[in-house]
Amino acid sequence: MKNKKVLITGGAGFLGSNLVNFLLEKKGYEIVIFDKLENHSAKNYGNKVKYYKGNIISKKDVVNVFSKHGPFSVVFHLASAMPNKEVSDGTLWKTNIDGTRNLISQAVENKADSFIFTSSNVAYGIPKNLPAVEKTSLTPLEIYGKSKAQAEKELAKYKNKINIQIIRCPVISGLGRLGLQGILFEFISENKNIYVLGDGLNKYQFADVTDVSNALEKATYISGFNIYNIGCDEILSLRELYEGVIDYAKSTSKIISIPKAPALIILSILDKLNLSPLGIYQYTMIGRSLYLDTSKIKKKLKWKPKKTNLDTFLDNYKWYIENKGKFAEVGSGTFSDNRSLPKMGILKLLKIFS
Repeated sequence: MKNKKVLITGGAGFLGSNLVNFLLEKKGYEIVIFDKLENHSAKNYGNKVKYYKGNIISKKDVVNVFSKHGPFSVVFHLASAMPNKEVSDGTLWKTNIDGTRNLISQAVENKADSFIFTSSNVAYGIPKNLPAVEKTSLTPLEIYGKSKAQAEKELAKYKNKINIQIIRCPVISGLGRLGLQGILFEFISENKNIYVLGDGLNKYQFADVTDVSNALEKATYISGFNIYNIGCDEILSLRELYEGVIDYAKSTSKIISIPKAPALIILSILDKLNLSPLGIYQYTMIGRSLYLDTSKIKKKLKWKPKKTNLDTFLDNYKWYIENKGKFAEVGSGTFSDNRSLPKMGILKLLKIFS
């Protein structure tokens, strides 16, 4: 059987690099990575994977990758600009909207069979009812969530021209995930106290990167236009999750509750002063519950998660300890944001007194 040729945007990032490895193990795929970052895993791929360095904002780059490396059977669109202090709102919007528009138009023009897009649970904002289902209204709080919701609308315009599968992901964890998890693990590994808003009993769903990669591959066999939620099944409270990591690490860290209302005011001010790694969505949701109904993706894709929230955090904590001291900072341009450590800002002071 002929190999299926696929394009992976963001293939040098956290999810993208894991998807590449998943497809290579699955076999039957010819892979092209399209990313503006350097491909640090290229030496591990050998001739199995081709790499095109470019930016999805650039129509020229998008046209070139299709003309030079296509035709593609499947386009996995994983690339996106994340909300952080190093990325302007304008660049984020262009990347997530114009980039998506450039890719879907070329996918249709070049007669790709399927377009698989990773959206985000942040598009839901603060749902009135939990778990959120795919038909729950999208009321995003900030620009990243708004950009994902708008990107979904852009893709819907092409639903009669190409098979489109949209997967709304929570925070994806697993080997190599840093971001705010990196700060959490640093505190725990150094026996510093961990802080939660209120009692910390709010439930927040994550997803394991290998489970998500499995779903993305399964989505290539589905026809039509579909939207799915994805996430782990066993959803612990943040307090339970942190306690699980602390116990595993044999850390003396304690979980400290802080009053929610004043903490939110302070975090908002620190965000405006560029003194906190937490953006508006992160500090708004850190004390709230958010989890998704995943029955549709289980039924339609015959998919189920293998890892729990705690499983994927412990996997990543082990990786963090083994690789501590080798991480780049967000904004360095070396790795994607999810594979880099954010600047701590005011949390450095908090760490000193913890």
